[in-house]
Amino acid sequence: MLRMLLAALAIFAFVSPSTAQAASTTLERIAESGTFRIGYVPDAAPLSFNNGNGDPAGYSIDLCRYIAVAVRDELELDALELEFVPLNSMPERLEAVENGDVDIECGASTVTLSRRERVDFTLMTFITGAAILSRREAPVDSIDELSDQKIAVLRGTTTEDVMRRFANYNEVNLTLRFVATHDEGMALLDAGDVDAYASDRAMLLGQIFRDPDKADQYRMSKQVISFEPYAMMTRRGDTEFRLVADRALAGVYRGAQIRRLYQQWFGRYGEPLSPIVEAMYQFQAVDE
Repeated sequence: MLRMLLAALAIFAFVSPSTAQAASTTLERIAESGTFRIGYVPDAAPLSFNNGNGDPAGYSIDLCRYIAVAVRDELELDALELEFVPLNSMPERLEAVENGDVDIECGASTVTLSRRERVDFTLMTFITGAAILSRREAPVDSIDELSDQKIAVLRGTTTEDVMRRFANYNEVNLTLRFVATHDEGMALLDAGDVDAYASDRAMLLGQIFRDPDKADQYRMSKQVISFEPYAMMTRRGDTEFRLVADRALAGVYRGAQIRRLYQQWFGRYGEPLSPIVEAMYQFQAVDE
């Protein structure tokens, strides 16, 4: 028995600092460091992007700022420093949350069961669907016109999966051109190297209006071909931190702030508040 106890103590003694740190909760780490690390996507307007000054901005960023206030109050801190960590591809974003490199990911991440094997999600923050963006001079107005088209798409996203399933189910011949960022996809579309760029409608709307002078050069399909519920990614199993985040989001949904945020980031681009997003806000406005 003594020999087994000594062996157990020896194993405990050699636990690396990184392992011990990973075992601590998100709130404990934030309380110790005084820093809240927010992962975001630099080119996913209007949800998450770098503004003209190079600062993080967008609908998701604003929601995460409300969460940051809730974290500060929960920990009773006088101040809380925000550290924004740029993350691009979905694999990079998932790994950053899994590894504890960020405390929360505030971009435009669709909730899926396979992703929930690796991370947890907060209350939903938005609902959209995959659409097709093309050039006005060579429009792809409908998904029925996708046959024999070359389509740019972000690798590793739900849109990639949707486009593959759509092509297989409808026996449509598609050529997918994989890109690493929205900027790359838009550059290919602008150059005429692809016929269209496929992404979530909310993302495409942001890409169009990042440069208002070019907005009339594009056409977006009226149809959507998927259902994309967004939420913030957090470390799996860290229920205490996720509860703080959910409380903050529910509080925003119960008040007038969420309509102001929607108008600021979507309404001003002519995107009316859809019944499904309105219903999501009401259903997610959970009481204490």
